[in-house]
Amino acid sequence: MRFALTLIFLFLATPLRADPIIGMAFPPVSEPDHRAFTITALAELNVQHIRIAEAWFRRPLNPTPEDFAPLARRISDLRAAGLNILLTVELDAPEAACGQRNEYACVIRRDAPFEAYISALLQAVGDDLDAIQIGNEWDNRFPGSTSEFLAIHARAATVIRAERPDLTLVLGGVTGRAGLSHAMCFEGDDHGVPGLRDEEARQYFCNRGMAFNEAAQAAVSAALAIADYDVADIHLYDAPGLWSGAVNWMRAHTDRPIWVTEFGGPWPWNEPSDPDYQAERLAVYLDTIASLPIDRAYYFKLTDDPGSYHALSGLYDVNGQPKPALSVFAEWMASR
Repeated sequence: MRFALTLIFLFLATPLRADPIIGMAFPPVSEPDHRAFTITALAELNVQHIRIAEAWFRRPLNPTPEDFAPLARRISDLRAAGLNILLTVELDAPEAACGQRNEYACVIRRDAPFEAYISALLQAVGDDLDAIQIGNEWDNRFPGSTSEFLAIHARAATVIRAERPDLTLVLGGVTGRAGLSHAMCFEGDDHGVPGLRDEEARQYFCNRGMAFNEAAQAAVSAALAIADYDVADIHLYDAPGLWSGAVNWMRAHTDRPIWVTEFGGPWPWNEPSDPDYQAERLAVYLDTIASLPIDRAYYFKLTDDPGSYHALSGLYDVNGQPKPALSVFAEWMASR
């Protein structure tokens, strides 16, 4: 009896490692040689989940399933390699379907054939998907209001639930601004970035205006409460000391599982950009992710990407040459 009680005590006293599934966000897949590179690289890393994107503006206004042939080829190759696919449907559409727009997305008009687009997409690739989400970083990139985003999400969700109820529906990813600012500005959590003074972090997270942070928190909490979804989504970058607080903030606003569909760093404005420093920080990011109460996390990203804010966060450079971070990632995955 005493032995059993000791085991129970040790179990309760030992911090639990959440140990989420680790995937890869937006690896190169557009061309056959890109897919071959990605499939080989991910197999060597034992990564079986990826996140890729689709956007209506690449298709006709009224597409048929055949209009998705390029996407279907990419997804078929990836599925044949044993990869599980989260498809992010970006909110960028043909001009005739758009109202207000910016460089990232548009508010899809109420009279636009959005439901028909989603239906044709599901007919073309639905059998090969693991999960789907509508919108990417809508809390920052979407040009409309929260209610307008939720209306667009609801239109897509209605089609997805009716035609593919087997798919996991992920609420469009949020930047993490709401949860991260709460952790830094309201809870006083340490940002976890070496050499970065608290006042510099606060300048970014807190001093740009508390009204901005409170509006972000109100928007995301409203979406979490109102939307139809199976999984909530958050992006975590740069300040791993705040990640736990950000996830806990989300957990306080939803009873659904949480995925981190992008995570990484280092912080381009505030940290060194050399590959050795990136590799050192990657170990911290991975250990932090492993400790969070989440089900899945996708690293950003497999290769460097000059078009991204985190342009140098890849495990490979733009020429496909391995960086020191690759060894860190591989060794960490092998140790699980």
